Amino acid sequence: MDVRHVHNCQQTVEGTTANMGTKNLSSSIAVLPPELMRGVISFAVGPHEHDTIFRLSRVSQSFRQTVLDMSWLFTDASWNCWPTPLLDLWCRRARAQPLTVFLAAMTIDRLTVGEAPELKALLELCSRRWGTLTFVTISDERCIGFLERLLQCACPLLHTIRIMGEAGFGTTLHLHPDYLPSLQTLLLGRIWPIFSTSPTSVTELTFDTICSEDWSPLLNTVKSCHLIQKLTIHSWRYSGDNLISFPAITGKVALSSLTHLEIDGMEVNLAPAISQFLSHCDIPKLKSLNVRDQYFEMPGAFESLCQSVVRR
Repeated sequence: MDVRHVHNCQQTVEGTTANMGTKNLSSSIAVLPPELMRGVISFAVGPHEHDTIFRLSRVSQSFRQTVLDMSWLFTDASWNCWPTPLLDLWCRRARAQPLTVFLAAMTIDRLTVGEAPELKALLELCSRRWGTLTFVTISDERCIGFLERLLQCACPLLHTIRIMGEAGFGTTLHLHPDYLPSLQTLLLGRIWPIFSTSPTSVTELTFDTICSEDWSPLLNTVKSCHLIQKLTIHSWRYSGDNLISFPAITGKVALSSLTHLEIDGMEVNLAPAISQFLSHCDIPKLKSLNVRDQYFEMPGAFESLCQSVVRR
């Protein structure tokens, strides 16, 4: 397929979408072959562009059928705004594609107190098709309890969980790997997981740290997820002390699969804290250390950190 031809068709479609609901498009657009229609739609639709999907489905009957046949367009619904019947229809059109679910803090609060039973029932019904789950929690243990119960649904396709908590709110989250056989990526903002069994499928961990109290839960987490390959530490608001109080442990935490360590946002006192954290870990196969937007107040902090990594 000629990419320039697709691009020209895309421009034609985008230039007319404002009046799609009321005007007939030229026959040259309406009779495009299915392959070219799919190319135009793929170029025109980006993430979360639900309005564009709606408009493209009104170009013509053939365009509508082509849109409906592209099941990947319907994997990301607006779970916080749409009524439940529309969410149900949208997810059905995704067919066997893994779903992307984002729940805002207010939606989780409504679900927690039982204000949205239809939405809760649909979420649980779709659990076998979850691919990525993103939650924004508020400082309420009830919300964490609700998430724990929700994640006990059978979800064989779920590969990514992202849970963002409030900056000053740190708590634990109990997870059962038996319900999460495909889980590979955990991105947690001061939400510390406690696993019922070792999560052997998890290969990537990302954490937010803002104080010295965060390092001990992080050490416990990486000890549980001992097969991780990439560890990312976000520290944009870190204000902890140089010295960290770790619980007594026997030997070092063996991270035999860890090859990539990324530190995002180096704040004051963070380099000594990371060095102390790494002193409790054995990382024999580390290949890369990526430090982004680093800020070192103390001279030689970066060199000291690199030396600590090398010694691991």
